[in-house]
Amino acid sequence: MKQIQNVNKEWLITSIGDPFADIGGYVIKELEERFPDKDILELIEYVTKIYVDKWKAKLNPFFLNSKITQPAFDAKKKVEETMRYFQSLIDETDCKGTGICRITGQQTKLFVAGRDNSILSGSGTFVNFHHTFEGGIMVSKEALIRFHFLPFGCMYLQGKIALIHSYNEYYTEYFARSNCKLNLAAIGQNTSTGVLQSECKSPGTALFRFIDVATIDYKRKGGNKKGGSLTLYHFSNFGASPEVTVYSVPNQLFKFYHFTQGPEVKADWNSFIAGYYVSGEYKSAKYNEETNHIDFEKKGAITTIPESDYKNWTNIVYNKLLNGQSILNDMLNRSKKNKFNFLIVKTYQIHLRNMKKETISKIEEMTEFIFSANKDEAGIEKAIKKLNNARNPYLLRRFIIKDIIVKNYNEENPNTIITVEEYANYLFPDTSLWREIRDVLLIAIYQKLHARGLKINSDLGLNDEEENDNITE
Repeated sequence: MKQIQNVNKEWLITSIGDPFADIGGYVIKELEERFPDKDILELIEYVTKIYVDKWKAKLNPFFLNSKITQPAFDAKKKVEETMRYFQSLIDETDCKGTGICRITGQQTKLFVAGRDNSILSGSGTFVNFHHTFEGGIMVSKEALIRFHFLPFGCMYLQGKIALIHSYNEYYTEYFARSNCKLNLAAIGQNTSTGVLQSECKSPGTALFRFIDVATIDYKRKGGNKKGGSLTLYHFSNFGASPEVTVYSVPNQLFKFYHFTQGPEVKADWNSFIAGYYVSGEYKSAKYNEETNHIDFEKKGAITTIPESDYKNWTNIVYNKLLNGQSILNDMLNRSKKNKFNFLIVKTYQIHLRNMKKETISKIEEMTEFIFSANKDEAGIEKAIKKLNNARNPYLLRRFIIKDIIVKNYNEENPNTIITVEEYANYLFPDTSLWREIRDVLLIAIYQKLHARGLKINSDLGLNDEEENDNITE
């Protein structure tokens, strides 16, 4: 990109931590590589003409009452007024003084940012008035220029705009550049009519589908960090009630999902997840284990929906993970009739539910004892019934003491299966969720049944009322 006077190129493209400015900056970075002979004003004109001519000025979710969205202007005037405004920024004719830019943090000349030229920054009206009665937040010209390129790096999702940001600059840049490239490809094919439309039906699914594609590209380019965190901003700046909803994938959840896509557990995880996709259009649809498709029956005819389609639907498990809710009951339900790698349960409990490794180890020891002490399916089934009936901490303690500790003693086994310290520190500490210990034990039992090819009544599960009970005694 050719240098232009009064514009600091570094502050146009450097990552600064603001999601809207960062996405706009990476779009500029992509465009300057494609059009190295254009200066920033020419790039502004390039995208402005696309906004007006190709997209019919449909930028209201970004900029309210801007030069582009002004209905009183015809297409030609929209472009002319927009270019006049940015020329005035570069010429610094409307400078409001010198100070610290609220976006970049640099000491620079300041300009007014309102809802017409920035995102969710408020306006000069009484409802959203600013400190010292300023007309808007005070920012640098570089920040305002970056905002202008934002639509090229975002997507439409459920009627609002979505962007994904991360402290790992790679993922933010990948999101912005990928969308920019798709826009340029659509423009080249004369099919671009507005902001990119996401194929996903919910913000949660959009986040996990982004992780799928972005991590593949990250590895291909030599990246080796397994951690990360992502934030999806789902917003609209339009009308009287601008709003933003934030969806986050914290570092531990990112690592856990990365683990589920590993070769050892991916098949089990994906089959588990597939049973929790839902769609308002296909309310009675059910996942078919044998075909890995979802079957939908209507008027006696069955429609088969492939994974390439249903993987973009809303997913109940994804939403629980994003909301910090437990998916252990869902894993337990899966385990009753299907093989499910216990390593997934262990990793989930340790990294997302803060269960101690020693607790998991002790649960596995108890599982081994239950199978060694009960030589047939009837004995195992009886143990499962007792665990299902352990609907409070007292009953679970009673089961562990009577059916494991005492039985181990009566059988004169040389090794103590649970010491007093282990009982107090790992099975029933003050911070423990007793139901999670019970459910992990049940999952371990079911998985050992599957591994040994043993069959029992699969309808011995907890009733729905208890499964949906979030009390954590």
